Amino acid sequence: MDSARRSTDQWKRDRNLFKDTIWLGGVHDGYPQVSFEEYRELRTTDDIRSDSRTYAALTQSHLTFGLLESVMRIQVQESTLLRNGDNGKVFVTSDNLHGLLRSWQYRIREAGNTDYCQQWAADVQTTLTHAKRILSLEFHHESGSFFRARLPRDDFEMILLQLASIGEALTEGRLTFPVSVQPRPISWSFVAGAVSLYRKQMEEAGWCPYLIRIASERVCTLTYASTQRPFLRGGVKLHSDCTREKCAANNINSECYTNPHTTSACVCTYSQPPFPDVTELLSRGHIPVLQWNKVQCNTFVVGTSSDTPYVAISHVWADGLGSTTEKGLPTCQIDALVLATQRFIPTGAFWIDSLCVPEVRDLRKRAIGLMAKTYRDAQVVLVLDSGIRSCSTAAPREEKLLRVLSSGWMQRLWTLQEALLANKLVFLFHDGTLTIDDLLPTRSDFDVMDVLLLSLAAEVFRLTKYRRYSFTMVDGFTIADVANCLRHRTTSRAEDETLAISGLLNVNATELVNLPPQQRMKSLLLAVGKVPSQLIFLTGEKLSDFGFSWAPSTLMGHTTGIGFVANASVTPTGLRADYAAIYFPTTLVDAQRIVRLFLPEKEVYVEIDCDSNPFECNALLLSSPVVAWEFVQGVAVLVTGVDASGSEAPGVDRFVCKYQKRFLLSPKGLRLDKNGPTEREVLRVQAKSGTMRVKLV
Repeated sequence: MDSARRSTDQWKRDRNLFKDTIWLGGVHDGYPQVSFEEYRELRTTDDIRSDSRTYAALTQSHLTFGLLESVMRIQVQESTLLRNGDNGKVFVTSDNLHGLLRSWQYRIREAGNTDYCQQWAADVQTTLTHAKRILSLEFHHESGSFFRARLPRDDFEMILLQLASIGEALTEGRLTFPVSVQPRPISWSFVAGAVSLYRKQMEEAGWCPYLIRIASERVCTLTYASTQRPFLRGGVKLHSDCTREKCAANNINSECYTNPHTTSACVCTYSQPPFPDVTELLSRGHIPVLQWNKVQCNTFVVGTSSDTPYVAISHVWADGLGSTTEKGLPTCQIDALVLATQRFIPTGAFWIDSLCVPEVRDLRKRAIGLMAKTYRDAQVVLVLDSGIRSCSTAAPREEKLLRVLSSGWMQRLWTLQEALLANKLVFLFHDGTLTIDDLLPTRSDFDVMDVLLLSLAAEVFRLTKYRRYSFTMVDGFTIADVANCLRHRTTSRAEDETLAISGLLNVNATELVNLPPQQRMKSLLLAVGKVPSQLIFLTGEKLSDFGFSWAPSTLMGHTTGIGFVANASVTPTGLRADYAAIYFPTTLVDAQRIVRLFLPEKEVYVEIDCDSNPFECNALLLSSPVVAWEFVQGVAVLVTGVDASGSEAPGVDRFVCKYQKRFLLSPKGLRLDKNGPTEREVLRVQAKSGTMRVKLV
């Protein structure tokens, strides 16, 4: 019975890898199996080149069958993925793709940790990188074959999603190779994040635009989410002002904030813990823990965390449980909290910010300074979220993961620390509780290459990294891990950011809470000391302090990865790091012209322009070396001299650079440099590339 149900569930998940997509008619069968690079060349004729739709069909076949055969090292027949539809149309379907993925995974394991397998993994990396480059060109440039074929917009977007889904599934499949093989990250989300087809469908179904953006980080997640109904806290009306950048329903208006009762008919009064007891414990540096005595007229007994096992409640204020020690909560809500915590501790002892953090400023600071310890010392951290509680524990695993992923709890700043520091993280569902380990894919899910589950679980799995690896990894839990987890998290109190993450980085929040808010990020970075050099490529506002013009004012909301290697040193006078770079004569960049930097040795050029205040620069620091047609992050800097600190080896210079502006660069082949008319003047500048040791100030 269980086996049959599992087979049915697996079949449903397999079908959701991508939706059936129009096949343009590319011919795959009847040719010998060749490498990915040779696939298109073998099939290209003058007739195919001259017919834009036929050439687009070849591109689709190349990135479908050509990619699968090259990566899996087997032949894949058209009948495996194609089916006939109505009116003579042919569709590509994912019905049999999971079977191919599982077979590939099995053969990788059979090969073992051998030279053959390691070379196979390296070839897969090269092929997937090449395939992504082709798809990126098809997506971003009007010279792409799909653009030139003038496909209907919906067909164009469905094909891009289909191809990105296959690329993403194969990228996930690389995890089967031996751990000695460390693949470079490849993301296909540039397609999911930009196409409008699923976005329109989901918005019409009531999805919040911000949740759509979160789901768009992975193609498989977006595809699955587009088939599900959303849970919207407060209903559709509350989300009418939401955008892709923020969910308005998460914002709290303190002036009209109220606590709902557990039922609309309830008119119970508020209850508060004894304020002097909470104050006295916080003043002595202790964590207050509450026990609810319903027998003695609904009163609280206040104990300390050191001698009272307790459950720490993790919630979002938008669900209505926000308050302070002085104000308290409706008695019915306290009854519900105790009922929930008694599942884990018979006494029902608990801690919740709404009752244990006073409004008085000095006491609030003391409670914040103890926050990391509060969640670290709790026997259980219990998550209360209205979206998660709308789902049954009996729902399919993928549905439960989607509810967590799209919950308000996953979008707020403070809940990150609360989740990561938990000894045992538990979620309250509609009809029971599940631990985070209950939600994550099992070993068998990995064994059968359940791409959908792995995709949905990726963000939730990050919440276990601190508990699993922070004390065993060389670098522990780094600022890169924090930034990664903060991509979709927001707060109504921006000044709280460093306080909410300091405990994850072994920085004492008490030292930060007494600083002016504008000094906290600088102090946090100095306390951390070592950061990834890629940190300078994050978008958004920078700090204004001397030596920190490169530093982000916030780690929240960034979608640009910064790597996990802490290879740059933060000093009071600047960031010391090494970068791939382009250097050239000092040049003024302004809105009147485009600056085109030529790199003859790379046979490419890059463009920089300015739509704001003009600036001078003479170097670009890069996130990776320049490669034609591959986007690269760049920061324009002005080299002002050589670092005179004397800390470098003899004969090695470290250049002092002033941060000017961040760019997303798109290197192009030299043959595309044309002298035709343009809207703005083009200034052509000869440049060189190499590596620069810098101190960014």
